[in-house]
Amino acid sequence: MLYLLGVNLPDDRLVSVALTHIYGVGHTTGSKICHKLGIHPKCLVKDLPESKVTEISALLNTMTIEAELKRIQRNNIEKLVAIGCLRGARHKAGLPVWGQRTRTNRQSAKRCNGTWLRRKNFSRWVFFSEGEGGGTLCIGPGPYPEN
Repeated sequence: MLYLLGVNLPDDRLVSVALTHIYGVGHTTGSKICHKLGIHPKCLVKDLPESKVTEISALLNTMTIEAELKRIQRNNIEKLVAIGCLRGARHKAGLPVWGQRTRTNRQSAKRCNGTWLRRKNFSRWVFFSEGEGGGTLCIGPGPYPEN
């Protein structure tokens, strides 16, 4: 496996396809990188010479990818939530943002965004109860029990 910019690229894949393992590089960008550097479209990662690997690395360093791209996207969503617009409110509620139907897919959208865990009270509670033979530590699911 080729380790490039913190990502393992599989050896048995085409270079343009293997580059899609990097967050922020899709099929089109991978093909453009191969065309710009003169890499054959049918070339596998294991057949790349070291000079081409360094050229790919240098070209990818100039792009916004991986953690930097994720940080920019997270900041954009936080900005939408902070100004209180409709898109920000839908991000915060875990609903589809770009006008998709919600009659049939709102539950799957909420589940994918993780808010269903909070709605179903899957949080855990911990308490220490003292008895005759000492104390016991109790851990349980759901809301804290009423005594």
